[in-house]
Amino acid sequence: MENPQRAPHIPSARTAGGSRGARRLSATPTNIEELTQHSSSSSETVNTIVKPRTTKILKGDHNPSPLVPIKAGGSIRWPILAAACFIMFGNYFAFDNPAVLNKPLQEYMRMTDDQFAYFLNLLYTTYSIPNVILPWLGGYAADRFGHNKLLIVLSIFVVLGQLVVCLGLERRNIGIMILGRVVFGAAESLAVAQSAITVKYFRGKELAMALGINLCVSRMGGVMNDFVTPIIWSKSSVPFAFWCGLFLCVFSLVMALVLVAMDFRFGAHVGHENVPLERSRPSSCLIDARLSLDGFSHTNTSFKQGTLPSILDITMERINGPHHHFNHRPNGGLPDKETILQKCIRRLRPLFDYSLSFWILFVMGFLLVGIIVPFNSIHAGFLQMRWYPGDPLKAAQIMTIPDLLAGVLILPVGWFVDHYGQKSWLFILCGLITGTAHVFLGLVKIKDSFPFLISLGVSSAIGAIFSSAVPVLVRSDQMATAYGILTSAYNLSFVVLPMVVAKLMTVDPTVYTYTEIFFASIGFFGAMLAVWLKLLDRNGDLDRREVDNN
Repeated sequence: MENPQRAPHIPSARTAGGSRGARRLSATPTNIEELTQHSSSSSETVNTIVKPRTTKILKGDHNPSPLVPIKAGGSIRWPILAAACFIMFGNYFAFDNPAVLNKPLQEYMRMTDDQFAYFLNLLYTTYSIPNVILPWLGGYAADRFGHNKLLIVLSIFVVLGQLVVCLGLERRNIGIMILGRVVFGAAESLAVAQSAITVKYFRGKELAMALGINLCVSRMGGVMNDFVTPIIWSKSSVPFAFWCGLFLCVFSLVMALVLVAMDFRFGAHVGHENVPLERSRPSSCLIDARLSLDGFSHTNTSFKQGTLPSILDITMERINGPHHHFNHRPNGGLPDKETILQKCIRRLRPLFDYSLSFWILFVMGFLLVGIIVPFNSIHAGFLQMRWYPGDPLKAAQIMTIPDLLAGVLILPVGWFVDHYGQKSWLFILCGLITGTAHVFLGLVKIKDSFPFLISLGVSSAIGAIFSSAVPVLVRSDQMATAYGILTSAYNLSFVVLPMVVAKLMTVDPTVYTYTEIFFASIGFFGAMLAVWLKLLDRNGDLDRREVDNN
């Protein structure tokens, strides 16, 4: 069988393009065609070899379905994709409600500048705190309960979280609002389940296209929030604008139910169902950074050579043996505690066995991706203070420029990296653009902020490819843990940096000069780290084209 071409990096969560781009690092299962390719050379591990246009049954399948090629999904894959696109729409819309309504929210909460600075950044910090740990648990939850159940549960968490926020806002109760943001943030792994179901119905280049559409449509929820929420506030009230966010979260929950229903009805007739993809740990897959990460889910659907056989072996071992510990548990169906503990120890042991280059990438991601959230939390107030005094509506809507541009540029940037490489140069460019833009926004008297907001959108789109460098910098057996570390780094930065910005705003609450100096310093320091990373890459591995690695 011919080797499938490597799909472009599609960022899954919100690494690029505003806080929505940065905060999500979603994991996406591997390309099915690549799995089937490598399975033919691993017959000792896999009991049944999966080939295109054949009808083979995995051992132990009591209700087998034929394994058929991609066209087996037929036209149903397009309704599946349409439903999947809107699962994250409400999440993206509601996430930045507080930032878009910056000044009106402060007036409604009756807070001073200092109080509101901490309160606003605390809303984002508490969202990210659970996600320093949850990326490590999301894979186990998917293994244990399945992606469909996980999808429904996390969609309900989104609705409940936004509902609690709205109730707290109605009562001006800070504690209840913080609790709601924690519950809302606990659903961060929703994009994992979304991508996992999508990948069952698409293969090869269609898979990259489908994941890209998923991300772009989802992020339109964030752009819609920037544009529509200020209008809703101007014609009603701050609480009603938040309730509209809840309505869209409910809409996304309905789309999740529709998707699961269609998958339950048609999934058994799609060949992907019998390939143990759905039980593979998402953390074993290439992750992008809304993040995704997600997606920041900036998803590379191709592994380095030599990676897939081991992942396929591990996945098939879960289904077929060697000891069948997932199918036969003498203690009444509960997983063996000692086995789970041993797995955790085994995954944590190599934590300190990574190269210097990987830790440089870790710090770069922490800084360059991490500043997106705190800037987006203050952008409405900042733009209103500098360029649009007395016009909070226009100040909020103008931020659709970098968000929309970052969402649109994700696919072209991924295509460029696949076909031309040059990741190290793009990393340097990302830092330089970020630093320069904030210097002009904060320290130079300019008549219009448009050019520099556009440049921030470009740098956010470039930030989506950070995770694509992981396979180059670590061994294949380290990749799963490496992505977990990088995901946690992003979320840790969303906890720490907003609080630093809050402190700077209390020192300089009117013109944001110190805050912009802080952002610019991070950008230039990130560029210096990128130069160091390039110097360490003596063989030019980072700058190779992805299509050459097939």
